[in-house]
Amino acid sequence: MTTITSVAATAHSCAFDRAGQMTFGLGANVKRDTVLVRVTTDDGRTGWGESHPGQNPTAMVEIIHGIGSLIIGADPFDTEGVWERINRQQLVTHGLGAGSIMGLSGIDIALWDLKGKILGQPVYRLLGGSRRKIRAYAGGLALGFRSPNELELDVRSLVEQGYTAIKMRVGDTTRKDAERVGHIRRVFGDDLDIAVDAATRYDVCDIPEVIRYCEDNRVYWLEEPFTPDNVEGYVELRRRTSIPIAAGENHYGRYAFRQLFEAQAVSICQADFTKSGGFTEVKKIADMASAFHVQVAPHTSHSVLSAAGNAHLLSAIPNGVIYEADVAQLNPFRTDLSREPFGVVDGFIEPPDRPGLGIEINEEVLSQYPAVAGPCYIAPQ
Repeated sequence: MTTITSVAATAHSCAFDRAGQMTFGLGANVKRDTVLVRVTTDDGRTGWGESHPGQNPTAMVEIIHGIGSLIIGADPFDTEGVWERINRQQLVTHGLGAGSIMGLSGIDIALWDLKGKILGQPVYRLLGGSRRKIRAYAGGLALGFRSPNELELDVRSLVEQGYTAIKMRVGDTTRKDAERVGHIRRVFGDDLDIAVDAATRYDVCDIPEVIRYCEDNRVYWLEEPFTPDNVEGYVELRRRTSIPIAAGENHYGRYAFRQLFEAQAVSICQADFTKSGGFTEVKKIADMASAFHVQVAPHTSHSVLSAAGNAHLLSAIPNGVIYEADVAQLNPFRTDLSREPFGVVDGFIEPPDRPGLGIEINEEVLSQYPAVAGPCYIAPQ
């Protein structure tokens, strides 16, 4: 029987000068981090995964090495057993909470990549899906707090690339948010779907103004208006507007999502599989969402592994609605890390049709980006 012999993680950072920074609700992004996970078996095969860096990439590496020690000698095909072993030992008792599930996420993704490579099958097929062409929206670290005219130029470039949907950053002041969103709607008309992401910056006192500009501009969805714990705020907002409410990238595991779904707090689930438990857990979350008639638009994380993984996931769930493309101008972990190009073409994405995730990592690129400790967002003063 093939067994796991090592679990290794490395953190990598790409620092930005001021010109490369984007400002949005969380502040300015001063660097781009990624944490990559390698799981190796006794016959020398390697699977790659990605864990969200959690605003502390070097600490995430230590977490992964700690929990990875629990699965040395395990069967790499036993993803359910591995998940439950780490869950029992690290998530439900004496663990590091969100940090542990983010670390587990990268390990789980690497195991699915490894299973696909051993079997010669792409992950979407192992998940029970088939290769699909999926509409993408322009998201990620882009379309931040800039003037309406600057945003118009950015959006025009994206439309020319074939995007029919975008996500704008809001959560500034409701007046400025309304000005920016209203300008883009007037310029580009009704053929462009415009989602907005508040990055948890609103509170319940903002609800009337937020509803007004979202409804006036036919917003595609309103994302993360409140902090993850404010379920009552989500419920109240959803009661008062027909605009779809999206959330989930800062919820961890199926039990947190069960609370959202039972409260009827969201209409679109945005679980991030680098944060919320990898393929094993997010497939369960997506299936649970379907039982509540909730659609899934997974949050894309930092590297090409996450980008490819979401295409695999969306090819294997019936309630997937759209793919998030990170269109940040500078992200070498998305653009340079894969030896073969992968990305959106004419506004659509397809998962790689190769074994596992279908991504061959160029490790020479990783050597160019040593880790920089600390948070990647600096909050406004």
